[in-house]
Amino acid sequence: KQWYQRRVRALANYYVLQGTIYQAPDLHHVLNSRLAGTLFHLQEALDKTLKMSRYDPNKGHYWSFDPPAPSKEEKLRSEPCSQFQRESVDKLIDILTKKYQHFMLRTGPVVTEQQNLKQESKDEPQR
Repeated sequence: KQWYQRRVRALANYYVLQGTIYQAPDLHHVLNSRLAGTLFHLQEALDKTLKMSRYDPNKGHYWSFDPPAPSKEEKLRSEPCSQFQRESVDKLIDILTKKYQHFMLRTGPVVTEQQNLKQESKDEPQR
């Protein structure tokens, strides 16, 4: 942006990687992103320390490093799938592969109609 004949102000900076032009982020966005990432990890660390700290009237404050036993819901969530779900998905995949088998047999490059006509015209003997 040009204010006067001798004053020029850059509106944005750009950089090029492997032939692609990217707009460089300004300092505000870089700091915001770095701080957000840092605060996220700090919050996770504080949450974990709060879960480990304990208080007992007889013992006072102490740290419990043993993980609590997972509840039934957490156990169910941690399992990827049940045997029934695996069998159902296997049946569906089998049905779909049989139904759409002609789509799966294509292994080479797809040839368009124009490419096919050009190839046929090359294969014809010249008169």
